[in-house]
Amino acid sequence: MSLAENVRRYYAARAPVYDESAGYTDPEAEQFRGPIKDRYRKLFEGHDVLEIACGSGYWTAAVAETAKSVLAVDVNASLISQAEARCRNLANVRFQIADAYSLEAVPEGFSAAFSNLWWSHVPVERIPTFLTVLHGKLKCGAFVLFADQLVYDVLTRREDASGNTLEKRVLPDGRSFDIVKNFPTEEAIRNVLSGIATNVEYIERPGEKSWSLTYNTKE
Repeated sequence: MSLAENVRRYYAARAPVYDESAGYTDPEAEQFRGPIKDRYRKLFEGHDVLEIACGSGYWTAAVAETAKSVLAVDVNASLISQAEARCRNLANVRFQIADAYSLEAVPEGFSAAFSNLWWSHVPVERIPTFLTVLHGKLKCGAFVLFADQLVYDVLTRREDASGNTLEKRVLPDGRSFDIVKNFPTEEAIRNVLSGIATNVEYIERPGEKSWSLTYNTKE
């Protein structure tokens, strides 16, 4: 089974407890995420946004508050259903089941793209192709934001022959999955964007336990 399929199966199995396990039902964590939401609202104001791997739509709802429009995609129908329910009162949001690696049937012409906690799940050997597909759906000079986690403590991680970090995740029902969870360096990110992006900015935010990447697609 491919690494990408393992990630898909894990999130499909996790869907019933996704919000709880992500802390999206925790009032204290909600206060912590407030400034992050504000930052995203400013960044995507007035944009037609393509969101990759939207999960249950938590960040979709925040971005949609100021975006002109949002098309949010995910490969798992169960998560798309949750996202649709969360954003049912947002007229500028649409959802579509789509594989991030092909984006088949996803239209073109977006002025911005966004994804939270997705880059780390992409096998290192597939990052260039993924970005080529994504950029093909965007306007020249489009704004792009990726955000993901800094390294955190976990009991079980290992590397495969391609340099991917595989992390064991155990669900409440006892099922376990070894999924790709990479922690790329700034150098590695800049190398993969060389020649295809401008205005590249990489920021580590230890207080948020995350890193963010912003850039524009090449004109």
